[in-house]
Amino acid sequence: MDLFDKLAFLGRKYEQQTVPYTTRTRFAMDEILRLFDQVAILELTPYAGNKEGETLRPDPVRKIKVSLLDNGFSALHSDVSDWFEVYRTAPSGDLSKVKIVVYDPSNVRLGEIRMLVGRRTYEHYFEEDPIFEAIARRDGQ
Repeated sequence: MDLFDKLAFLGRKYEQQTVPYTTRTRFAMDEILRLFDQVAILELTPYAGNKEGETLRPDPVRKIKVSLLDNGFSALHSDVSDWFEVYRTAPSGDLSKVKIVVYDPSNVRLGEIRMLVGRRTYEHYFEEDPIFEAIARRDGQ
C-alpha cells in the first residue's frame, strides 16, 4: 500500500456488510469464506481480545498466500458455531480495508480480524507449477 492509498483510507469509514442476497448482518463462517474467496488478502492482523497478533502478508517469492481460515480464525480459536460481523471501507483503487468482528454463540466478543484486500494478480501464482517441473525432471532422468 503506497502513501496515496494510506491517505485515501484515512477519510474512509467502515460500512457494515450484509450476507449476499439477504438483509442479515450476522455471517456464518462458511458465508465469510465464500465472501472472500475471490479476493487476495494482502495483509491480515488478528486481534484476540484487545491483543494485536502478527500482521501477515503473502510471500511473493515462495508464493505463499495468507489464509483467512488458517491465519485469521485459528488465531482467535474460532469455530463454526461462532458468528461474525463484517465491515468494509469503500475501495481506494483496487484495495479495500475489512474488519471482521468475531462473536461466540453466547454473543461474547472474541476479537477481530483486520485485513487489506484487493484483486488477485499473477504475482501470487507460479508461472510454471514446480510440482509438474519436478515430475518432468524425475521422469526425464
